[in-house]
Amino acid sequence: MKRRWIVALGSNLAGGEAAVSQGWRAAVALLPLQRAQLSRVHLTDPAEAAVGPTFANAVGVGWSETEPLQGLAVLQRIESAFGRDRHAEGFHGARPLDLDVIDVDGLIVCHPLLTLPHPRWAQRPFVVEPLAEVCPEFLAAAGENPTNPAG
Repeated sequence: MKRRWIVALGSNLAGGEAAVSQGWRAAVALLPLQRAQLSRVHLTDPAEAAVGPTFANAVGVGWSETEPLQGLAVLQRIESAFGRDRHAEGFHGARPLDLDVIDVDGLIVCHPLLTLPHPRWAQRPFVVEPLAEVCPEFLAAAGENPTNPAG
């Protein structure tokens, strides 16, 4: 069964915009995603106590049969291929590529490695603004309860 994947992408190291674009192409190929669409890249200041230079952020959406935990593993391998070391950078460090699963077709997942929908997506303008470009129906469905995209 194909499910709609929503993935937030970010980078705040040299070549951030290119990393976001290349990271999305890798995600499309490896998840694999059909009917894939990427928002434009938004340049934003670091948020949530993050450090470093300006972030390049985007949101992508596409359809895949990949299960959420398998997809998370794929996305983390892509991050690693771009040089991301989660242990070295810490939660707020600069990063060559960050790929966050925001939602997988409205599934509720409470796992130590993955919570869906992403618990903080609605408080992050760097996710909400590009998300509005590629998946406005997700925002509309979130309505008054943005942590529950099913409404």
